[in-house]
Amino acid sequence: MNADSQSLITFSEWLATNAVLFLIVVASAIVVGLLFGYVVAAFRHGAVEGFYVVAQVIGQMVPDFANTSLRRVMAIAGLAIKEALRRKVVLATFAIFAITLLFGGWFMNNNSEHPDKVYVSFVMFGTQLLVLMMGMLISSFSLPDDIKNKTIYTVVTKPVRSTEVIIGRLVGFGLLGTALLIVMGLLSYIFVWRGLAHTHQVVGDTQTLASFVEIGPDKMSSLTKGRASDNAVMEAVTSTKSGHFHRLEVVVDRRLPSDPKPLRTDNILSQKSLTDGSIEYRRVICLPASGHKHRVFVEGEGESAKITLGPAVGYFRARVPVYAKTILFHDRNGDEKSTGTNVGKESKRRGYISGGDRISKTSLSDCEFNFEDFYPSRFPNLQDAAIVPLELDLAVYRTYKANVEKRVMAGIRFESVPGEAENKFVSDMLDFETKEFTVQTLPIKRKLVGKVYSPDGTLVEQGEYDLFDDFAKNGRLKLVLKCRDINQYVGVAQKDVYFRPQDAPYGFNFFKGYLGIWCQMMIVIAIGVALSASLSAPITMLGTIVIIILGFFSTFVQGLVAPDNLGGGTFESLIRVVTQKNMMQDLDTGWFVTIVKNVDYGISMFLYGLTFLAPDFSSFNFSKELSSGYSIGSNRVLIALALTFVFCCGFTLLGYYSLKTREIAK
Repeated sequence: MNADSQSLITFSEWLATNAVLFLIVVASAIVVGLLFGYVVAAFRHGAVEGFYVVAQVIGQMVPDFANTSLRRVMAIAGLAIKEALRRKVVLATFAIFAITLLFGGWFMNNNSEHPDKVYVSFVMFGTQLLVLMMGMLISSFSLPDDIKNKTIYTVVTKPVRSTEVIIGRLVGFGLLGTALLIVMGLLSYIFVWRGLAHTHQVVGDTQTLASFVEIGPDKMSSLTKGRASDNAVMEAVTSTKSGHFHRLEVVVDRRLPSDPKPLRTDNILSQKSLTDGSIEYRRVICLPASGHKHRVFVEGEGESAKITLGPAVGYFRARVPVYAKTILFHDRNGDEKSTGTNVGKESKRRGYISGGDRISKTSLSDCEFNFEDFYPSRFPNLQDAAIVPLELDLAVYRTYKANVEKRVMAGIRFESVPGEAENKFVSDMLDFETKEFTVQTLPIKRKLVGKVYSPDGTLVEQGEYDLFDDFAKNGRLKLVLKCRDINQYVGVAQKDVYFRPQDAPYGFNFFKGYLGIWCQMMIVIAIGVALSASLSAPITMLGTIVIIILGFFSTFVQGLVAPDNLGGGTFESLIRVVTQKNMMQDLDTGWFVTIVKNVDYGISMFLYGLTFLAPDFSSFNFSKELSSGYSIGSNRVLIALALTFVFCCGFTLLGYYSLKTREIAK
């Protein structure tokens, strides 16, 4: 299961889904471990004696683990820490990291589209690389060097169990790596914060409204030659800082008495009441650049109003998205599809929604997002607000150029999911312009204009209805997304549409990002300790590197040995080669073919289980969420911690097994 899938399910659902797979992996690990141990014991003691050695180790395993002493484990952990510090690997790792941070800022591109992604990806990748190398080195050379120098005899000749030797080293190296990772995380956080923190000033003789110029009726900016906002009447630009500048606009915001009041009043230049009862606000806003904007503050009125900009807004954020539980596509004829239209894109992550064609000019193609547990309690900061933020990260596929001054149009509507005898609420379609390559926010009013239908489809009434109290009164809500332009397509995936109730503290989210690196480090240390119990230091390091590489490409490797691969398994493929039948042709039915397919299936399931012995490091990589400004979900963290615990336990057993069969100082 990839990282994207893990972020959309709960921890309990993940456990239930992977229970059978876990049993298969455990069975495969036991078989491989026993074979590996027997081969090692057979080389050392002979084929027959090796069998008795393995049987004796299995018989002693339960009492050894049951009688493991925490005091002796911590004593060995202390020795492991001192030993690692004497090798100065940890100090060298920290020195390289510190030098990288000191001079890394010189090479950061602040003028990129998203400099926050550049900074966060830089520190996350650098920390991950250094910490994993450090964990591999201190764990791979520990036991082999002690055995080579015979210093291990001072430990094993005392009343110390093999379990305590393995667990003690794992705990000691883990504590040392954790301390280093905490320091590296704090320094990385300071580096990112200082590198992105900045502000601007209004370009002009004074920092006042006098520096603004009028925007013509064509709505084209005379300062940047770009397109101004439709409701903008004046504009200005800021000073250049960190390789970029911002456009400032004075926008006209007219609101009816029934509309919500502005959430902010510190950026309002003026307000006046109109004859129709509405209120016209003139506000100063900062347009985004380089993935962020700045909060604008206005002091005074008229041309002497002072304009100041606050710190950057949009960099240090941790969105807490509310995703749909399931999605469902419909094609042009309205038939249900599990995936959207294929427009020829290499990536299959998104499905595409057709906007109709020039002949029929209509299309029933859409995508339904089904939300569950959609209650106001999930929106603690918005219970009394009139706006609920909806964010979209959509792709667009054009079959013709269309209007270059107007983006592809899309629309959304909301529907309730009633019971058998309940009325159904359907909102009017809300049209909007799509924005490619960026996350756009749609302010959804809690009071939506729509219609009410009886269970038999008869229109009951129409009016304004509350998003929570009417549409989602049972906690279920359906959002329907459509493409509104003919012969154009809008691409979407399950994670591309979500409600954003609040933001989590960025510092805590940064900590969770480094928690993923900690999980990777602990697994690498466990691998190094386990392999070093029976192999030399260079071979241990080589084996650890191979497992790490397999872990980073585990999804690809699993696809190679998946039981449902086209063309069948080994023996079925051999039959196809001999009979010259391609992968698309079915083999002749019969008892022989049935046996071959069952044997292939068993072998494939065994090999498929073996691929999970190498940890999938993408499950512990939270850098994508952190750099994109999303909160790392608690379910994702629990899954990573559970996998770390399982792998550490598994490699601890392997290390104990290997050390016992080695019979050091018996």
